[in-house]
Amino acid sequence: MNHFKVFTKYAAGSFLALIVGFLATTILTRLIPKEEMGKYSLFITVGGLVASFAYLGLDQSYVRFYFDEAEGARRNLLRRCLFLPVLVTAGVSGLLLLGSGIFSEYVIGESSFLLTLLFCAYLLGLVLDRFILMELRMEQQASAYSALNIIRKALYLLLAVMMYLSLTGELSWSLTIPVTIAEFAVIAGALLVRKRKSREKTEACGTSLRQLLIYGYPFIFSTTITILFHSTDKFMLKGLTDYSEVGLYTGAQNIVNLISQVQTVFSTFWVPVAFEHFSKKPEDKDFYIRVNKIVSCGMLLIFVLILAMKDVIIYFLGSDYREASYIFPFLAFMPIMYTVSETTVLGINFMKKSGYHVWISLACAIANLIGNYFLIRAYGAVGAAVSTGIAYILFFALRTILAGKVYPVKYDTLRFVIAFLPVAGLALLASFFPVTWWYLGLAALATVWVAGLYRETIAWCLGRFRTSLRNRKKKAEKTEKSC
Repeated sequence: MNHFKVFTKYAAGSFLALIVGFLATTILTRLIPKEEMGKYSLFITVGGLVASFAYLGLDQSYVRFYFDEAEGARRNLLRRCLFLPVLVTAGVSGLLLLGSGIFSEYVIGESSFLLTLLFCAYLLGLVLDRFILMELRMEQQASAYSALNIIRKALYLLLAVMMYLSLTGELSWSLTIPVTIAEFAVIAGALLVRKRKSREKTEACGTSLRQLLIYGYPFIFSTTITILFHSTDKFMLKGLTDYSEVGLYTGAQNIVNLISQVQTVFSTFWVPVAFEHFSKKPEDKDFYIRVNKIVSCGMLLIFVLILAMKDVIIYFLGSDYREASYIFPFLAFMPIMYTVSETTVLGINFMKKSGYHVWISLACAIANLIGNYFLIRAYGAVGAAVSTGIAYILFFALRTILAGKVYPVKYDTLRFVIAFLPVAGLALLASFFPVTWWYLGLAALATVWVAGLYRETIAWCLGRFRTSLRNRKKKAEKTEKSC
């Protein structure tokens, strides 16, 4: 399999999705007040939290056992993994509708049965989306997967603007309705892609539901705690401040979500590739070490670039969100540390030690809870961002250490730590000071520092890129001669 070609397709699609997401952030933060943006943020945050429980860890079971099944049995494996999450979603939705007044009061500050009904639809969309698009990822249908994500963002933006122009009053509705419709549009598109293979001969699934649940049940706790860990900042901001601070924080997070496209494209590509490589060559660990170096170097350099441009980037948000320039530097630790940890956490999943994820998530959630309690009181939304950033550093450390115990790989962790420290110092400065010439000088030094430490990795990547260009040129010349 040409991994570079597959990755290029994911990257191209994610780049287009990033552009659409950038337009959405730029436009919507100029239309939607901070308070309404805060309500919308709580809507999708609670949705992600409840969905993480509804998955029952079976999304992870599907990934783990995918390559253990014959090709004709993988469709039935998906059905087996999806049945219980849909059943749980229906049950949770029923409970929420019974207590709709309490639920909607927490999210938007007023009782609304329609808001709860919309949330239940959104929740079902999240569950179906998770499993159906996971199938496209595992089949490495990069073009279809990327196209659907672009459609999701473009449709969300179009509908949000249309509803903003037609709605009055609670403007958060002009975001919650479009995001729900966009979910189902993506599901419909994914089902159309699947229909092409519906006539292929299927085989019985060899993995029992019991095996799937045994492997997946620790992820019920770890994923839910992880989402809670991700969401603690918003919940505590709402509890200790108001919707305005949540909205400001969400504006900063919208910028970070654009950066997260890099994390998404890598994780989407990397997970099936890593599992496939392990199933074929379980003793070949050099492959993981090389990828870890490339990702570590790339993410640190991206991080420095973002920090250097923070005051420029923030001007693409509405004028109400200018203070977000001091919030998103530490929030950017989320995609940076998560992406690097994706290359070091493999041993836990390879060795089926999924229970470790529970302890990792729990430790990080507790650390973030304590950090948020003290730092939000002192620094508001900036304090929430700093707490979240520190928790993600802990997240990376625990994933790396525990994975190394069950599947030892000689990652160059010391080099990463040495490269990371000055970048972390720059992020701390960026959280309290505007961009100045001396700040840009420090950013330039940090860039040189990281590039120097990873010079061999950079040289290797450039060599591979030049080889790829030469091969393409030779192929083009050969095609011309044959014509």
